[in-house]
Amino acid sequence: MGNYLIMKKLNFIFVGGKKLGYESLNFLLKKNYRPLCVLPNKDDKGFDNSFNKSIVKLAKSKKIKITNLKSLINFLKKYENNLDVIFCLGSTRILPQNILMIPKMGTLNIHPSLLPKYRGRYSLVHSIANGEKYAGLTSHWIGKEIDLGEIISKKKIIISKEDTGGTLYNKFTNSAIREFKKIFSKIIERKKIKTYKQKKGVTRYKNKHFPNNGKINWNWSGNKIYNFLRSMIHEPFPPPEIKIGSQNYYLVSKNLLLRNKIIKSPK
Repeated sequence: MGNYLIMKKLNFIFVGGKKLGYESLNFLLKKNYRPLCVLPNKDDKGFDNSFNKSIVKLAKSKKIKITNLKSLINFLKKYENNLDVIFCLGSTRILPQNILMIPKMGTLNIHPSLLPKYRGRYSLVHSIANGEKYAGLTSHWIGKEIDLGEIISKKKIIISKEDTGGTLYNKFTNSAIREFKKIFSKIIERKKIKTYKQKKGVTRYKNKHFPNNGKINWNWSGNKIYNFLRSMIHEPFPPPEIKIGSQNYYLVSKNLLLRNKIIKSPK
């Protein structure tokens, strides 16, 4: 570790969910760093599902306080001068400024795009739908405006012609977990974390909507239709819906059909 002094105690709060949040919190616990409390995503009901492991379940097994946003504000009053950092990983929540101002270091987030491009939700889906060659991740301190805080690092992620929303999500998540571990090691070794400011006004914030609101336009080129369809494939979430005439159809993967034992056409 060189001449750096390891922080034996770190006062932090963990906000998040999904695979990124779960694996990051599990990593911290294995290193014997326990959060003061955990603020999970709203859809985390305390049990694992086919997409995510539950942060609520993990926190309960380690007897860590689980809170909601309203209770967190009151809880933090006890730590106004003694909170080092908030880790916000895989979170679907937007934290209010009166919380973001409390930690000494700031609130760390890893966003699934090369900011300031593709700010907001479903960044990876938009990247594929728009035919980008690269997606990416950006580690940053959360600022006053959504996804416009000071940047710590950026990593490119290649989008292959075969990538879907699901496969690209897995690429991002695995890369983001590795990046969080690197940043965390700098924090506990008291190394200086260099940052730089983003350029404002480059892209607008996309608030919870899919490309073209999730609807295919048959006037698009074949390549654009192909990109749109694969961007929307992310099992176990609902597949893309296609309307042909008066009928609606779903585009599903071959593996899903095989798992459900689809009946073959008669010879």
